[in-house]
Amino acid sequence: MNKKYLLVGLFAANLSTTSIAAADASDAYAGVNVGEASLDSSGFDSTISWKFFVGYAFNDILTVEGGYVSFGEMDGPTELGATTSLKSTGFEVAAIGNFPINSQFSLFGKVGLLTWGAESNNPNITGSLNSGTDVFFGVGGRYEISDNLAVRASWESYSMDEADIDLLSVSAVFGL
Repeated sequence: MNKKYLLVGLFAANLSTTSIAAADASDAYAGVNVGEASLDSSGFDSTISWKFFVGYAFNDILTVEGGYVSFGEMDGPTELGATTSLKSTGFEVAAIGNFPINSQFSLFGKVGLLTWGAESNNPNITGSLNSGTDVFFGVGGRYEISDNLAVRASWESYSMDEADIDLLSVSAVFGL
């Protein structure tokens, strides 16, 4: 009889451990982002930007996120008959502070580091803007459509040495 209770107890403990692991897995997410990037320098056009990211929510307030971002190729002023172009990408890691408004909608603030690289067909730009690591920040809102799907809209400001890029974007976020 005692063996029967022991087996039932072990089975119940196993089920509770499995459900705890499953609950923790739902705090992980992945997403894709598309938006418009603009360089805070005169004469450069804005361009389409995209990002892939993954994150983990420690609780309703604190999240950590990392990803890869492409700011696209921006066309700038014409020098000697050729249009200047600038292409930049980077890897980012950020802490996100969430501020729940209700069960489906929250606002967030974001601060992180971007390790970036930039290429240009203009040697004057390439010489002063090549690669580095700089701080970025952003704000936005997130709307939960279901337990495994959310959309968010955000504005982020990235500094890359003397160049600043603003990114307005929308994201689809998938629970893992």
